[in-house]
Amino acid sequence: MTRSFLSLGSNLGARLGYLRAAVEAIERGPLIEVAGISKVYETMPVEVDEEQPDYLNCVVEVRYGAAAVELLRFCQGVEAALGRTGKGGRLPRTVDIDILLFGEEVIERPHLVVPHPGILRAFNLRGLADLAPGVYIPGRGAVRGLLAGADLSGIREFGESL
Repeated sequence: MTRSFLSLGSNLGARLGYLRAAVEAIERGPLIEVAGISKVYETMPVEVDEEQPDYLNCVVEVRYGAAAVELLRFCQGVEAALGRTGKGGRLPRTVDIDILLFGEEVIERPHLVVPHPGILRAFNLRGLADLAPGVYIPGRGAVRGLLAGADLSGIREFGESL
């Protein structure tokens, strides 16, 4: 079983409901076990072309018993089941699931890059720090140290948890 971290985000509709449904779907998945869920954070959209609603984000720690590409396919299935259409980094979405880390692997494929390119976004670092502040991001450093230098001004802890 490989220790992995997933980033979940939603900025359309019942955002918290979509995050809860995504976690429930992950918990029911084959070869996967949820080991922890971070706090939920509300964040302003980053790196988008037009105005969008704020996101709810969290990080989920899982143990997975197959290859990273299989975890990607599983997560894409969860996204589709929850109404995600299209896969563009700049579009609003019901739910987005990204593989932040997959063990200590470094993967560079056309549709899968691990560590995820957005892993250093403050909301991902904050969620990772809730679960594993000492975890090492290959080529970057420990989450604890990276978070200390991050701009957290656009992140608010959401009042409800998953």
